[in-house]
Amino acid sequence: MKNKTVDILHGPVLRKLIAFSVPMVLTSWLQMLFSSADSMIVGRWGGAGALASVGATFVFVMLIISFFGGLSAGVTVCAATDWGAGDRESFDETAHTAILLAFLVGLFILAMGQALTAWVMTAMGVPEDIRPGAILYLRLYLLCMPAQMVYNAGASVMRARGDSRRPLIFLTIAGVCNVVLNLLFVIAFKWGVAGVAVATVITQYLSAVLALFFLFRKGSGYDMHFSKLCLKGEKVKRIVKVGLPAGLQASMLAASDIPLQSCVNSLGSLAVAGNAAALNLDGFTFTTMEALSQGCTVFTGQCVGAKDYPRARKVLWRSMLMIVVSGAIVGWLCVLLREPLVRLFQPDSAEAVAWGVQRVIAVCSLAFIYGFLTTLNSSLRGYEISTPQAIINGIGLFGFRLVWSLVVFPHWADPVRFTLFGMNMDHWPPLSLLYLSYPVAWTLCIVAMAIIYAPMIRRRLAKKARLEQGA
Repeated sequence: MKNKTVDILHGPVLRKLIAFSVPMVLTSWLQMLFSSADSMIVGRWGGAGALASVGATFVFVMLIISFFGGLSAGVTVCAATDWGAGDRESFDETAHTAILLAFLVGLFILAMGQALTAWVMTAMGVPEDIRPGAILYLRLYLLCMPAQMVYNAGASVMRARGDSRRPLIFLTIAGVCNVVLNLLFVIAFKWGVAGVAVATVITQYLSAVLALFFLFRKGSGYDMHFSKLCLKGEKVKRIVKVGLPAGLQASMLAASDIPLQSCVNSLGSLAVAGNAAALNLDGFTFTTMEALSQGCTVFTGQCVGAKDYPRARKVLWRSMLMIVVSGAIVGWLCVLLREPLVRLFQPDSAEAVAWGVQRVIAVCSLAFIYGFLTTLNSSLRGYEISTPQAIINGIGLFGFRLVWSLVVFPHWADPVRFTLFGMNMDHWPPLSLLYLSYPVAWTLCIVAMAIIYAPMIRRRLAKKARLEQGA
C-alpha cells in the first residue's frame, strides 16, 4: 500500500498533487483513448453510418452516467474526509455502503435506460437512417451500468486514501482487452455497432471484478468483506447529500449538449459523424481537467477532515494552476492537429471531417476557461458543498445553451462573414457559432461561482463547528 499511496496531508502541496493526479490523468486519457479506438474501429470498418449511430447516443449516455456518477463524487468526498479525520470505522462503513449502493443504482439505470432508449433517440431527432443502429448500441451498452457504477465506487474508495495508481492499472488491463475485442467483433465477426457495445460491456465487468478483487482481498489494507455490505442510513444520506447535487450538476452539463446535438442532427448524418469524431478530441481536453479536479476534491476533503484549512486553500490555487495550464496545452494541441486527428476517425468523408474541424476550433481553443470553473466546483465539493454550484451550473450551462440553440442557431441559418484576429472568416459556418455557447456559458458561471465561493465555505465551517460543540 505504501508505495502506491500518496500522503496527502504532509509535504509540498504541488508536488503531492502532481504525484496523485498524474495517474488519474493517465486513467482518463486511457478511457478516452479506448473510447476513441472504438470510434476509430467502427468508423473505419463499420462506415460513417455506424460511427454516426454510436455518436448519436453520446449525449444521452453522458447524461445518465453523469447524473448517477455523482454518487462517485459523494463517495470520494465522504471517504476522504473520514480518512483525513483518522476515523477508520467511519471510512469502512462508507466504503461498504458505497459498493452496494453503486450496484443497486446501476441496476436502476439499466432498467430505466432500456425503457427510454427508443423514445429518447426519436425525441432527439436522430436521423432515421442511423436510428436503428443507435437504439441497438444504447440498449446493449446499458447492460454494463451495474459494473461501471461498482468500478467507479471502488476507484473512489481507493483514491480517497491517496491511491490513484491501482485504478489506472485495472483500467489499463480492461482497456487493452476492449481494443482486442473490438478488433475481433467488428473486423473479424463484422458485428458493427453491436460489436463495439458488446466489447464495452465485457470489459466494464472485467474492470469491476478487478477492483472488487483487490478491495476484498485479504491483506489489501482495506479490510472489506462481502458480509459487511449493507446500506447504512447515515452514510447513504451523506453520500447522496454531496453526490446528488454533483450528479445534477454533471447531468445538466451533459443535458446542455442535447439541444446542441439536436441542432447537429438536423444537418444530417455526416454532420453527426463529424461531431462524434470531434467529441473524442475535446473529450481528451475536458477529461484531463476533470481528472485534475478530482485530485483537488480528494486533497481538499482530507484537509478539511484533518481541519488543516490553510493547506486546503493552497490546494485550491495549486490545482487551478495545473488545471488551466493543462487545459490550454491539450486544447491547443488538438486545434493545431485538428484535421489529421479528425481524419483518423473519418478517413473516407471530407465533409464529415469539415464538420468535425468546426467543433475542434470553437471548443478546444477556449477549453482552458472551463478549468477555472471545475476547480471552484471541486474545491467546494471537498468541503461537502454541492448544492449552490449545482444550481449555478444548471442555470448557467443548461439554461443558457438551450436559449442559444433556440435563438442563435436559427438566426444564423446562413454563413456569416467577419474578420477575427486579422483572419478572413468568410463563410464561417453557423455551427461554429453554436459551439461558441460553451465558453460564454462557462464565463458566466465562473463569475457567479467566484462571488459565492468564500461565503459558502465560511458558512459551512461555522456550521461544522457548531455541530462539533453540540456533540
